[in-house]
Amino acid sequence: MNSDKELYYLDFDKLFENYADKYYAEHEDEYDSPDDFARDLDLVYSTWATSPQEALGGIAPAAFFDNIPADELIDILKGSCAGDGNPSSLLFDRIAEEPSLMGELCSLARGTADEKLLTVTLSLIAELGGGTNEFYLDMLERTDVDSCVKDMCIETLCSRAEDVKGILIERAEKTDDVGMIELYAEVLSYCPLGDDKILKILVTLLNLDPNTAYIAGLMGRYGDDRAAQYLYPLLDSCDYATFIEVRNAIEELGGNVDDNYRDFSDDPLYALLKGKKK
Repeated sequence: MNSDKELYYLDFDKLFENYADKYYAEHEDEYDSPDDFARDLDLVYSTWATSPQEALGGIAPAAFFDNIPADELIDILKGSCAGDGNPSSLLFDRIAEEPSLMGELCSLARGTADEKLLTVTLSLIAELGGGTNEFYLDMLERTDVDSCVKDMCIETLCSRAEDVKGILIERAEKTDDVGMIELYAEVLSYCPLGDDKILKILVTLLNLDPNTAYIAGLMGRYGDDRAAQYLYPLLDSCDYATFIEVRNAIEELGGNVDDNYRDFSDDPLYALLKGKKK
């Protein structure tokens, strides 16, 4: 194997793109259109990944990554995410085969605010089975990361809602940050229904948060039919888009709202959906 570590940072996506272009040119008569070829891209990629490549000194890309020592992979990941670079899926696959790297990946995630690096790192952590609840809860509290990063943490926590219920209820009760209460409520809405504290958090959020449709959706998902009484009054003054979401939530909770409850003929969205002109 070529020992020049600069090869670690080759644009492997570009290498494959060049290979795919050449492959298509050589096999164009086998396809009715480029769209037909696109359906074969996974197979073409697999062929490329297991075929010797001149740019790698005659080594196949998959073998190239397989030969990289595990203790170098995290540094390669960081380098691959620098600037406009992106890590190869082969690097991702290689790291995902190394459970021993979980600790380093979690440390990397905790220590960076770079959205691209964080997104890739969190995906790898998930691929390896996921970090601890404490890890995701800590990530949720950070003020220096993008919302899409928190969304990834929320997704994992939602699958563990019952395990983290207590700490999220406690945090929701102690903060006046509406944005954070929203995040907590998103997870809590996946808990088994019947908890008075969760219902109270949702009702409190409904009174604080301007995103009425979103909170109504959380109430509908949680499923506690006691929430319907707080949703019915909203039907009288909301716009049509919010009306739809609130009505859906009420119906999820076992209630009923007549289709002709209000006249929305002057609402732009209603007019658009009904094919009318305002």
